[in-house]
Amino acid sequence: MPESRRKGPRGLPAIASAREVRSRRGGGGWTTQAGLVAAGAIVAALVAHRIVGDRELSSGKQALLAKQRAVASTLGSEWYPLRDELEADVMSAVADYAGDDVQPQARLGAFRSQPGLYLRMRLAEATGRDGIRKVAADARKDAFAACLLRERNDVGLRGEIDGGAFAEQPWNLGRAYAAARILTEDWVTAVRDADDDMRLRIFTDQYDKAVREEIPLAIDVVKRAEFFLFVLDEDVPEARAFADGGPPTEEALQLVPHPARIHLVDLKSRKEILRVRRSGAARILPAGERVVTDPETRDAMQRQANNCSLATQVEAALVSP
Repeated sequence: MPESRRKGPRGLPAIASAREVRSRRGGGGWTTQAGLVAAGAIVAALVAHRIVGDRELSSGKQALLAKQRAVASTLGSEWYPLRDELEADVMSAVADYAGDDVQPQARLGAFRSQPGLYLRMRLAEATGRDGIRKVAADARKDAFAACLLRERNDVGLRGEIDGGAFAEQPWNLGRAYAAARILTEDWVTAVRDADDDMRLRIFTDQYDKAVREEIPLAIDVVKRAEFFLFVLDEDVPEARAFADGGPPTEEALQLVPHPARIHLVDLKSRKEILRVRRSGAARILPAGERVVTDPETRDAMQRQANNCSLATQVEAALVSP
């Protein structure tokens, strides 16, 4: 009887092993070469996407900056001269104080009912045009302007609901500086450094809003203004206790008595009609059953009281001989 054939897998053992592996995997598996090709395709796609994205980002930045340059040559040509004149007024007041001066035009008080501009900042920060521009963009209107310039409100006097408790006058000049940020070199540099589409969209929105609404409004208001009222606050050591160890801030100064220079410029004649140096100080006395304990609220009340005290002293200077 012939010898029976040996049972077992056909062919070489390595081939049989490979067949068994493929069988367990349900078909042909990935080869090393195929895996490398797939990985290379993914990397190439990512690189291509990055290159295209960078090109689109660069193109978008160049387009936005081109529009910004066009606006700088149109709206900027109107804003720059107005800004430079106002900054010159502030810089002239930074030198040694020349003493009080109240002109008859100021004593008439007509400026209280006229459209005007208001700016307040620390004397130490009014270091040239760059210093003024850096601070002015974040300047706010405080209680001093509200207490000194009470614009007549006939609607409110008649008792009509929502007649307007606080008038817009004087207009906060800081809003004009904030609107004109897109015309500054700092804004241009920030656009150039934008590293993603989201950041670029933010700058595009800033540009659109400034050109469409803010800058034209600022130019119109500044052109119509009759006077420029600005306050320069002098630093005092007592304010450092409210400044977290650093130099005193504007808000910290308004919490303590300190000398403040108040200047009023007639913008039509370009003459200073009021210059006084006063120090506002007031004491808050709690009344009623509910005493304010929140620190931020108490600080806001103290600033308001001090600023209204300062306004009262300016009013006294306007009527005194």
